[in-house]
Amino acid sequence: MKRQALVFALLLAPAVLLAVACGRSDRLGDLPYFPGSTHVGKASSIGEAHGFPRSKWEQIELRSAAPYEQVREFYAKVTISGWTSTFESETPKSAGRVYSRFLADAKRKQFYVVTVEERQASRTVAILLRRGLAKEDARWR
Repeated sequence: MKRQALVFALLLAPAVLLAVACGRSDRLGDLPYFPGSTHVGKASSIGEAHGFPRSKWEQIELRSAAPYEQVREFYAKVTISGWTSTFESETPKSAGRVYSRFLADAKRKQFYVVTVEERQASRTVAILLRRGLAKEDARWR
Protein backbone atom coordinates (compact mmCIF):
# COMPACT_ATOMS: atom_id res chain seq x y z
CA MET A 1 0.00 0.00 0.00
CA LYS A 2 2.82 2.43 0.81
CA ARG A 3 4.43 1.69 -2.54
CA GLN A 4 1.20 2.52 -4.38
CA ALA A 5 0.88 5.79 -2.49
CA LEU A 6 4.47 6.69 -3.32
CA VAL A 7 3.98 5.91 -7.02
CA PHE A 8 0.76 7.96 -7.05
CA ALA A 9 2.51 10.91 -5.34
CA LEU A 10 5.38 10.79 -7.83
CA LEU A 11 2.96 10.77 -10.75
CA LEU A 12 0.90 13.61 -9.31
CA ALA A 13 3.84 15.85 -8.32
CA PRO A 14 4.56 17.27 -11.82
CA ALA A 15 0.91 18.29 -12.27
CA VAL A 16 0.87 20.04 -8.90
CA LEU A 17 4.15 21.84 -9.65
CA LEU A 18 2.85 22.94 -13.05
CA ALA A 19 -0.33 24.33 -11.51
CA VAL A 20 1.66 26.26 -8.89
CA ALA A 21 4.21 27.50 -11.43
CA CYS A 22 1.53 28.91 -13.72
CA GLY A 23 0.47 31.11 -10.81
CA ARG A 24 -2.83 32.22 -12.33
CA SER A 25 -5.60 32.17 -9.83
CA ASP A 26 -9.11 33.18 -10.68
CA ARG A 27 -9.29 35.99 -8.15
CA LEU A 28 -7.52 39.01 -6.76
CA GLY A 29 -7.75 38.57 -3.01
CA ASP A 30 -11.48 38.31 -2.28
CA LEU A 31 -12.57 39.46 -5.77
CA PRO A 32 -13.30 36.74 -8.33
CA TYR A 33 -12.46 37.09 -12.00
CA PHE A 34 -15.44 37.35 -14.33
CA PRO A 35 -16.06 33.83 -15.72
CA GLY A 36 -14.53 33.39 -19.18
CA SER A 37 -12.53 36.62 -19.04
CA THR A 38 -9.03 36.85 -20.46
CA HIS A 39 -6.11 37.96 -18.31
CA VAL A 40 -4.44 40.99 -19.94
CA GLY A 41 -1.88 42.07 -17.36
CA LYS A 42 -1.03 43.03 -13.83
CA ALA A 43 0.69 45.89 -12.06
CA SER A 44 1.54 47.06 -8.56
CA SER A 45 2.26 50.40 -6.95
CA ILE A 46 2.48 52.16 -3.61
CA GLY A 47 0.63 55.37 -2.89
CA GLU A 48 -2.67 57.08 -2.24
CA ALA A 49 -5.38 56.22 -4.72
CA HIS A 50 -9.16 56.43 -5.13
CA GLY A 51 -9.50 58.44 -1.90
CA PHE A 52 -7.94 55.69 0.21
CA PRO A 53 -4.81 56.20 2.36
CA ARG A 54 -1.27 55.27 1.34
CA SER A 55 -1.40 51.60 0.42
CA LYS A 56 0.33 48.89 -1.54
CA TRP A 57 -1.86 48.40 -4.63
CA GLU A 58 -2.17 45.35 -6.86
CA GLN A 59 -4.05 45.59 -10.16
CA ILE A 60 -5.29 42.90 -12.53
CA GLU A 61 -6.67 43.77 -15.96
CA LEU A 62 -9.12 41.43 -17.66
CA ARG A 63 -11.08 41.53 -20.94
CA SER A 64 -14.42 39.96 -21.74
CA ALA A 65 -16.60 39.65 -24.81
CA ALA A 66 -19.68 39.31 -22.57
CA PRO A 67 -22.24 42.13 -22.61
CA TYR A 68 -21.37 45.10 -20.38
CA GLU A 69 -24.60 44.70 -18.36
CA GLN A 70 -23.75 41.10 -17.51
CA VAL A 71 -20.25 41.98 -16.29
CA ARG A 72 -21.49 45.02 -14.34
CA GLU A 73 -24.22 42.94 -12.68
CA PHE A 74 -21.70 40.23 -11.72
CA TYR A 75 -19.49 42.75 -9.88
CA ALA A 76 -22.45 44.65 -8.40
CA LYS A 77 -23.59 41.41 -6.73
CA VAL A 78 -20.18 40.28 -5.42
CA THR A 79 -20.38 40.22 -1.65
CA ILE A 80 -17.49 39.85 0.72
CA SER A 81 -18.32 38.94 4.29
CA GLY A 82 -17.54 41.78 6.69
CA TRP A 83 -16.90 44.34 3.93
CA THR A 84 -18.94 47.41 3.19
CA SER A 85 -19.52 48.94 -0.20
CA THR A 86 -18.39 52.50 0.24
CA PHE A 87 -19.33 53.87 -3.17
CA GLU A 88 -20.88 52.75 -6.44
CA SER A 89 -21.31 54.74 -9.66
CA GLU A 90 -22.01 54.37 -13.35
CA THR A 91 -21.01 57.05 -15.83
CA PRO A 92 -21.84 57.30 -19.53
CA LYS A 93 -18.83 58.06 -21.73
CA SER A 94 -18.63 58.82 -25.44
CA ALA A 95 -17.03 55.42 -26.10
CA GLY A 96 -19.20 53.44 -23.65
CA ARG A 97 -20.18 53.27 -19.98
CA VAL A 98 -17.99 52.96 -16.90
CA TYR A 99 -19.10 51.25 -13.67
CA SER A 100 -17.04 51.67 -10.50
CA ARG A 101 -17.45 50.05 -7.11
CA PHE A 102 -15.35 50.73 -4.03
CA LEU A 103 -15.23 48.31 -1.09
CA ALA A 104 -13.45 48.77 2.22
CA ASP A 105 -12.70 46.86 5.39
CA ALA A 106 -11.42 49.21 8.08
CA LYS A 107 -10.46 46.38 10.45
CA ARG A 108 -8.11 44.74 7.95
CA LYS A 109 -7.18 48.07 6.34
CA GLN A 110 -7.85 46.70 2.88
CA PHE A 111 -9.62 48.30 -0.06
CA TYR A 112 -10.97 47.05 -3.36
CA VAL A 113 -11.80 49.03 -6.48
CA VAL A 114 -13.66 47.41 -9.38
CA THR A 115 -13.92 49.24 -12.70
CA VAL A 116 -15.94 47.82 -15.59
CA GLU A 117 -15.55 49.77 -18.81
CA GLU A 118 -17.58 49.23 -21.96
CA ARG A 119 -15.44 49.69 -25.08
CA GLN A 120 -17.85 50.05 -27.97
CA ALA A 121 -15.18 50.34 -30.66
CA SER A 122 -13.65 46.94 -29.87
CA ARG A 123 -16.91 45.43 -28.62
CA THR A 124 -15.19 44.28 -25.43
CA VAL A 125 -15.46 45.01 -21.75
CA ALA A 126 -12.34 45.97 -19.79
CA ILE A 127 -12.28 44.92 -16.13
CA LEU A 128 -9.81 46.43 -13.67
CA LEU A 129 -9.60 44.83 -10.24
CA ARG A 130 -7.50 46.71 -7.69
CA ARG A 131 -6.66 45.76 -4.12
CA GLY A 132 -5.04 48.14 -1.64
CA LEU A 133 -3.37 47.05 1.56
CA ALA A 134 -2.78 49.94 3.97
CA LYS A 135 0.85 50.50 4.91
CA GLU A 136 0.26 49.91 8.61
CA ASP A 137 -0.76 46.30 7.92
CA ALA A 138 1.83 43.86 9.30
CA ARG A 139 1.79 41.68 6.16
CA TRP A 140 3.55 44.41 4.14
CA ARG A 141 6.39 45.32 6.45
